[in-house]
Amino acid sequence: MPLPRFLATSTFRLALTYAALFSVSAISLAGVTFWTMEFMLARERRETVLAEANLLAEQFRRFGPGGLSLVIAERVRPDRVGDGIYLLAGPTFTPLAGNLTDWPPTGEHEGPWLDFTIERNVAGLRKVLGARAIHVLLPDNYHLLVGQDMSTEARLRSALINASLWGIAVTVGLGLAVGFIASRNFLGRIEAINRSTDRIRAGEVEHRMAVSGSGDEFDRLSQNLNAMLDDIQRLLAGIRTVTDNIAHDLRTPLSRLKNGLELALADASEDERRQAIERAIGESDQLLRTFSALLAIADAEAGASRIERQPVELGALARDVVELYEPVGDERGVSLSLTVEEPATVEGDRQLLFQVLANLLDNAIKYGADGGRVDIGVSRVDGKPEIVVADRGAGIPEKDRERVLERFVRLDESRTTPGIGLGLPLVKAIAHLHNAELELGDNTPGLLVRVRFPMVIDEGKGEPRRLVAR
Repeated sequence: MPLPRFLATSTFRLALTYAALFSVSAISLAGVTFWTMEFMLARERRETVLAEANLLAEQFRRFGPGGLSLVIAERVRPDRVGDGIYLLAGPTFTPLAGNLTDWPPTGEHEGPWLDFTIERNVAGLRKVLGARAIHVLLPDNYHLLVGQDMSTEARLRSALINASLWGIAVTVGLGLAVGFIASRNFLGRIEAINRSTDRIRAGEVEHRMAVSGSGDEFDRLSQNLNAMLDDIQRLLAGIRTVTDNIAHDLRTPLSRLKNGLELALADASEDERRQAIERAIGESDQLLRTFSALLAIADAEAGASRIERQPVELGALARDVVELYEPVGDERGVSLSLTVEEPATVEGDRQLLFQVLANLLDNAIKYGADGGRVDIGVSRVDGKPEIVVADRGAGIPEKDRERVLERFVRLDESRTTPGIGLGLPLVKAIAHLHNAELELGDNTPGLLVRVRFPMVIDEGKGEPRRLVAR
């Protein structure tokens, strides 16, 4: 990957930001440590020098200039290691004892404290060091200078600065290294997804995103994308199937409609013209029923926000539907038998639930055996209300039970049986809208359809114990 593009990645910028934050934190910590060290060393030096100056002043008062000179000479012997500064001078600042050859020139003063420079051998080298000492005026106008050089503080300061610089360098280096590695891995996974996307866009609709198996966020993203692509592919296949079926189912009635209207325009008797127009109206009604069914399915799949929920007693609903379809059954010689084992109330849209049972009864009468019977049952199973519709027809093979729930799917490939293949898809959509389970089974012989709802309303109080939630 080109370097500018790599440096522009969000992962690298994030790593660089963290490295900068760590560097600022390290610099701040070093500054606080440095200030604390300076403060503590200055206070300790001040207390040490004051204690030493008081002790030497007491020696002067007890033993005089000679005794103090001996004490100072003992403290500045060449074999003694230390950073102390001592100088006893006479009234005219003439040096009497100590490790300074002359009284320091007038420099910066802070009361009795003096800041000046001295030359000393450090590791075999002659160096100029800063020093700080207190000037004590002794009896008889003698002068005492007690202090320390800054060599120890200079070494500590240098060590702290070097450690801070190395720490910042290591922090920045590690941050950049981590940013480089993380960015490369991140971009590798992103590029893999981009390559897969390009292949899918190029027409390889079966291709899917690679999953490493680590279970990280990229794996979850790839799995979600693959699931979405599966859904899209399934929907596209469904659209192609629906389109083909619509073309097949609507071409014939539209052709008949066109031919009938052309016949009505041709030279024909009044009766023939009337019959042609009536057939055209019938074909138009069939087309309108098809599109109404499609709109009803789309509306049911749109979601629960479009319906008005209210308590619906399934037994009473089933009686109304059976009463409506009894004449249709009588024409086919099919008897309808309704059994309501116990009251069962659900919360939903009564008109849509009526449509569910009407479609099931219409299919049972249409595809059941002539002269047979259709059983309708309303009951509760484990407290959940359910509706069962069973006929005595040929039934649906188990391998086709999921397929017939798709739009325009008909087991009669020749399309000789009346119907458009939208009854069961509409039942499925309305059942899903009410969180109900739709199950197609075998009635041996015939088809058994069960619609089971997930909630029960307390009949005594008329209030739902568990509401349908979407």
